[in-house]
Amino acid sequence: MQDDPLSQLRDIHMPVEPGWWPPAPGWWVLAALLLLAAGILLWRLVQRHRRNAPRRQALAELAAAKRAYEDGTLDSREYINRCNALLKRLWVHALGRSELAALNGDAWLAHLDDVAGSRQFSQGPGAVLGNARFAPAPPEIPPAVHDLIAALLAQTSMEPAR
Repeated sequence: MQDDPLSQLRDIHMPVEPGWWPPAPGWWVLAALLLLAAGILLWRLVQRHRRNAPRRQALAELAAAKRAYEDGTLDSREYINRCNALLKRLWVHALGRSELAALNGDAWLAHLDDVAGSRQFSQGPGAVLGNARFAPAPPEIPPAVHDLIAALLAQTSMEPAR
């Protein structure tokens, strides 16, 4: 009889574990989708940053006018005129609303009220932006005017008119 036949078998060799490179096709697809999503997100953030540039500039000019008014380098009439010009420039030039250029007085205050969604311009502290700024005596500026204009700028949609 022969020797034990099992002793003649060789040891089992395990296959080599697969490496991490190159990744499976599913990982390539996932990486491409993530890059595409990141690119779209970055593009939208840049567009939003550019679209809000006029608002940021207007808020900076408003803050500079307030500082100049508080320092005494601007009188109340000049401060109100700068604020009014700032709002008109924002809507007429940055947002393309040229029909607003001719508005003044009560019509201008009514437009500001419509944008703000309140009556703070026609019946509140914002009324100094109307015809009161043309009075012989410089108008008294309520402390809430700056905050009212800043809030109006903050809620203004930066989508140009079509």
